[in-house]
Formats: sequence, structure tokens, C-alpha cells
Amino acid sequence: MKNYFYIKDFCYIKNENEIDVSFVSPLVRRKLSLLDKAALFLTEKIFDEKVQELVFSSEYGEFTRLDTIIGQYQEAGEVSPAQFSASVHNYPVSFFTLYKKLNIPYHAVSSGENSLAAGVIKAMISQKETLFTYADVKDGVSGVSCLISPTDGKFRIEYDNTPSEYMDFNKFIDFLNNENGIYTSAFGTFKKIID
Repeated sequence: MKNYFYIKDFCYIKNENEIDVSFVSPLVRRKLSLLDKAALFLTEKIFDEKVQELVFSSEYGEFTRLDTIIGQYQEAGEVSPAQFSASVHNYPVSFFTLYKKLNIPYHAVSSGENSLAAGVIKAMISQKETLFTYADVKDGVSGVSCLISPTDGKFRIEYDNTPSEYMDFNKFIDFLNNENGIYTSAFGTFKKIID
């Protein structure tokens, strides 16, 4: 496995007001959770027809929807099938593949506070043109999408799998925006190189 990859494009959001899912029909849009909207917006924004794989990552996933389902079960002894099917961790990425009529592999990753780094690593090891999206809404909306390539891009990321200290979402965005930088996680260190 190569110890580097390229980022062709990226986008991010830090609050709910940045989300625009007007590309989804109003009937479908009203059924989407805030997490769904964040993930769809980010994924659509940098989607490229050459993408061969999708990776979605979230620390908390559909936390609010799951909380509602638990409450329904405790009160009524049953849950809404529609709410349940939309509460699974891979719902945003699976919805995107259905919406775009894509027939490509997708993965959903969750690894606690290291979910962002775990998703990037999953995208990196595929050695394909991969669209990675991370989104969370538990403590305010945050999310990032990166178009990852094994061969070329705006900048190269070198990866060293030596575990290091955890750095949060904001540090990752700073890492992407700055000319050079280092982002560390429990899974290793990422170093940005601009040739």
C-alpha cells in the first residue's frame, strides 16, 4: 500500500446555514434529517462522475432520529418502520447512491472521536477515485468532503501510521486550508505536501 494519496477537491461546512439541498425535490427534502442534508450537500458539491467509490463517516450518525425511535418504543412499544430504516449509519451514503442512480461500492465508517481519520484512511486504502464525506450534527453541524485520488490532485498527503494525539474537525479543516501542515490522529499522522 502506498503511504500517500492526493486530494483533488474539498469543501466543508461549520454551521447549518451553509447547507443547500435545493437540488433534492421538496417532497423528499422534507423527510431528510439535518445529518442527511449536511452529508448530501457536501457529497453533491464535489461529486465527480469519475468517482469509483464512496466513503461516509460520522461519529454520532443519526443520533437524534435514534433518540426519537427509542422514545417511541418506550411509549408505544413499537417504532415507525420509516424512521427505523432512516436511522442506520449508512443511510446518507446509500440515499446518495439511489438519488444519483450510482452502481458503485460505498462504505459507512464510525470510530468514535476518530471517525474522521478512520474515514480518510478507508478512502485512502481503496486506491480508487473515492469521494469521502464526514458529517456530524450532535454538537452543531460540521462536515467535510474530499475527492481522494491515488494518482493526482491539488496536493499530496503523506501518511504515517504511527499513532499520535487526537485532533478535532476544526484542526482538519485548518490542515486542508493551509499550505503545509500536519494532522494527527490515533491512527497516524497526515502531512500535506504541495509540489
